[in-house]
Amino acid sequence: MTARERLLTWTTMATLACLVLVSFLRPVDTTLMASAEAEAEAVGPASSVLLVEDDKPSVKLEANDGRLAWGDSPQQRTEAVAYVHIGVLLTQLMQGEERLEERQALTERLTEEAQVMIDELESIQAEIQDMKPEDEAAQELMQKGQQLAQQLQAFRQQADAIVEAKAAEQLESCYRELVTAVNVVADRDNIDTVFRFIPTDDDFSPADVNGAMLQIRLRTLLRYPEESDITEDVAEELNLDLE
Repeated sequence: MTARERLLTWTTMATLACLVLVSFLRPVDTTLMASAEAEAEAVGPASSVLLVEDDKPSVKLEANDGRLAWGDSPQQRTEAVAYVHIGVLLTQLMQGEERLEERQALTERLTEEAQVMIDELESIQAEIQDMKPEDEAAQELMQKGQQLAQQLQAFRQQADAIVEAKAAEQLESCYRELVTAVNVVADRDNIDTVFRFIPTDDDFSPADVNGAMLQIRLRTLLRYPEESDITEDVAEELNLDLE
């Protein structure tokens, strides 16, 4: 190789080295890199993804009615879950003006019917006071008074049962109304399953051990995302104010 050829070769190599050095020193466009990384994170579109594990059956993940599914059965899919504190809602529904007036009217009617027997019984007692116990008329009035007292006791038991039945009927009606509101909110927010619950921060109302233990057993959730509590949304659907 002549001196001229060696000079030309070294000049070419030096030029290439400078070009490589300039490319390394040039500022990097981080925006393009971040965009490339973001695009790299996306997979698909794909109708399904097959996951494999050594010595285990493969799992095929696919979209099913807007949920992630790994089988054909309804249990083999993810679900959107929410929670509702039904106690506070049922209490307000039961205290609604229409239901409250209905219970009060029933109680007043039964009280008036009982008062008729009470007045008659008091009249008999006042009449007996002016008579001698051994008189035949007094004996008849005493027997009549005893029968009337038994009737009054039976009526009061019957009245209590009627009042309880009315409250139970209204409570079921409130529950049906609550479920309807829950379904409206769940359909709107694309929620699959809604559980009833009691917030862990709520105070215990019973003062005895058994009552406190019951409160603990009723609080099925010990930890939950606050965003999963849709009680306020259901209350709004029912036109109730939780404040």
